[in-house]
Amino acid sequence: MAKQIDAKQAADFVKDGMTVMIGGFMSNGTPEIIMDALVEKGVKDLTIIANDSGTPGTGIGKLIAAGAVKKLISRGRGAFARLRS
Repeated sequence: MAKQIDAKQAADFVKDGMTVMIGGFMSNGTPEIIMDALVEKGVKDLTIIANDSGTPGTGIGKLIAAGAVKKLISRGRGAFARLRS
């Protein structure tokens, strides 16, 4: 029997300072409810590995706006022009 967990339980696995790989492209396919749970949890100093930074207010952009991201490893900045290349 398969065990399923909810977004809050998934976010509980993520601790301050961890490296997390997140799927999606410009927020499409990004697990929004897990991003919300991470922001709510107040996790910080994350290194994110992703295709891009997403868009402000969606996807990984929620983590960036909340100040949870210390380092972003991606192929592009997405819609966040203020991020350094």
